Amino acid sequence: MTSDRSGRTRACPFSPRCDRQPRQLPARWIFRVPVKIPVLVLLLLQTGCGAAQFAACAPHVKETGTPQRTWVECFTDPLSHEGTTHSVYCLNEDTSKPPVILLHEMTGLTPGTLAYAEELANDFTVYVPLLFGEKGAFSPASGLRAYWFGGMIDHFPYGEWGIPPQGSPAIVKWLRSLVMEVGARHEGQPIGIIGNCMTGSLPLALLDHQRVKAVVVAQPALPMKLWWSSDEDRASLGLSPDDLEVARRSSAKIYGLRFETDCMADRAKHLVLRRQFGDRFQDGEVPANVYQPDGKPVNVHSTLIASWGVQGPVGEASRTARERVRDFLLQELAG
Repeated sequence: MTSDRSGRTRACPFSPRCDRQPRQLPARWIFRVPVKIPVLVLLLLQTGCGAAQFAACAPHVKETGTPQRTWVECFTDPLSHEGTTHSVYCLNEDTSKPPVILLHEMTGLTPGTLAYAEELANDFTVYVPLLFGEKGAFSPASGLRAYWFGGMIDHFPYGEWGIPPQGSPAIVKWLRSLVMEVGARHEGQPIGIIGNCMTGSLPLALLDHQRVKAVVVAQPALPMKLWWSSDEDRASLGLSPDDLEVARRSSAKIYGLRFETDCMADRAKHLVLRRQFGDRFQDGEVPANVYQPDGKPVNVHSTLIASWGVQGPVGEASRTARERVRDFLLQELAG
């Protein structure tokens, strides 16, 4: 027994000096730990390989870039389609410039992503959907949660980002509705789309819209597997055969971009793009000797967003990649 400040005695169930048995714990305490442990184990099982791959392959650099302008909701409300709802941000300027949709990486809609969007806004009307996480937050964990668990109720059993057998992720349907909205705002204008990392290959599935004339497939990382990846997984773009067939029949140009030694976006995917799209595919792979001239291996992944502010060859290579993407979009969206 111990005394509190009022002099009253009370039991102290967690002190070795107590002279009586601990009191019975409330029911909420009894169930709190047993519930949390299985959930934690499940999260580790589900995200273990993806998190390990991210930790092993992702560049160990701090993303730079700070937006200077105000990004607001483009539409009256967040855009909803078939049970999926996401906000879409833009500068709400005039629509005279050709539209470009910028899809963010697994790290979320980061300040660096918005800063890149502002750079693009010098030449284009830019639309940036918030696909998971919070606007302006750097959070790889939000991307992993979205991939494994996002939209599981509305899109059971694969969720918003899971890839069903012979299918595309459910998020593709929502992105198609976004392309329709952007197309309605920019009547008659060609549309460009940039995908990065977890969203890298998704622009290909949006080539069913006739006005999408140019897409950038930057370091595509889907599908992310649990414990191991087969050769088929490493070459997969995470899209259905039907969606890929529509993309093949499109006349849109495709710019493929990755660092040569990137182990998150396997080179097998890049080779598939070359083979599937032939002369329509422009190869923007960055050779290793450009960003590691001394031959010393470096972890690299994000070609357009996370690496551009890095000092030295990696940052120079990223800045060059941005310029080439800009030139590609300007040329293809000029008509």
